[in-house]
Amino acid sequence: MSSVPSSTDLDASPEDIVPQAPPKPRITWTGIGLAAAGWTLYAFLYAFFIARQEPNAPFVGLLAGQLTFVLVLGLYSVPVWWITVREMDRTHWGGTLGVHLILGPLYAWGGLESYLFVVRAVFAPSIAAEIEAQYQWILFANLTVYAIQFALYHLVRNVQRLRQKERQATELLAMAREQQFAALKAQVNPHFLFNTLNSISATLRRDPEQAREMIARLSDMMRYALEGPDREVVPLRDEIDFTRRYLDLERHRFSDRLEAQVNVNADEDALGTPVPPMVLQPLVENALRHGIAPSEDGGSVTVEVTAENDELDVHVEDTGVGPNADDPLSGSTEGTGLATTSTRLERTYGPDAALHTAANNPTGFKVWFSIPKDGTDA
Repeated sequence: MSSVPSSTDLDASPEDIVPQAPPKPRITWTGIGLAAAGWTLYAFLYAFFIARQEPNAPFVGLLAGQLTFVLVLGLYSVPVWWITVREMDRTHWGGTLGVHLILGPLYAWGGLESYLFVVRAVFAPSIAAEIEAQYQWILFANLTVYAIQFALYHLVRNVQRLRQKERQATELLAMAREQQFAALKAQVNPHFLFNTLNSISATLRRDPEQAREMIARLSDMMRYALEGPDREVVPLRDEIDFTRRYLDLERHRFSDRLEAQVNVNADEDALGTPVPPMVLQPLVENALRHGIAPSEDGGSVTVEVTAENDELDVHVEDTGVGPNADDPLSGSTEGTGLATTSTRLERTYGPDAALHTAANNPTGFKVWFSIPKDGTDA
């Protein structure tokens, strides 16, 4: 017994899956507004804190001084943001941290010295002297402000990157799913369609009514296959009906060389279990193409669906020639459809739903999988 390995042959090409960083950050009016609101709130809080320490000082004067202070710091923040957030957007975090260790002290010192220059020129030297008395504490506060604001900037940027990766992951999954459906269609369309049309052509003269029924079945099947990419899942009963129609048409092609049956031992609720569309066809196609067709005497194909406890078991067995290789699902041409189906089942239900294969006794091949039973129709 073997388990089918996950197939990546049908994933997006390497040039399509290279992670793309979001566009470089830029200055926007929304960003300016948020920064202005943050700095204004900081000025109010700092003025209120000073007013508590110096009750005799006019609050309006304190607020004016703090608004001037935050204006200076805010202007100094712009070039630092441009260097560390925008221009170093794709630089390793170690390099960015090194630049911050240099710019942080310069920012704290330059902002304070510039503020003192404005105070001496606009306000009064005595106020500048009071500020200088708290020089070290204000310098430390500036460093703290620097660390907080740029931590927030980098946090926002990392959130943007995570969202970009999530969008890319979603797009890649959709791309892989579309390619898988395209591969399944390619399996159904060229071989099955060509052979069925030949069977219809051979039947047309001797039994026009039967040929008409075959055309109707073929039309329903192709419509179902083409609608697959538009649906995430379908009820299991739809897959069983599709398989019955598929085998009915194949009986005409193989004539007395094929015996086929579909046995269902499950109630209607269990048959409403959602499954990926076109999940049974590759298993039956594999049995016919690589088991029955090469056999001179033909053989039988049996599809069994059984509901036990909380699981649904699906088996497809044939009595054909059996696999050509020890492991027919190791990436060979004949195993591509099975590997793709196994990958789809694993993505939908988890690793326990992977396909299993074994040689049939006395001849042939069998493949099966188990999924959780769900009575809710897709």
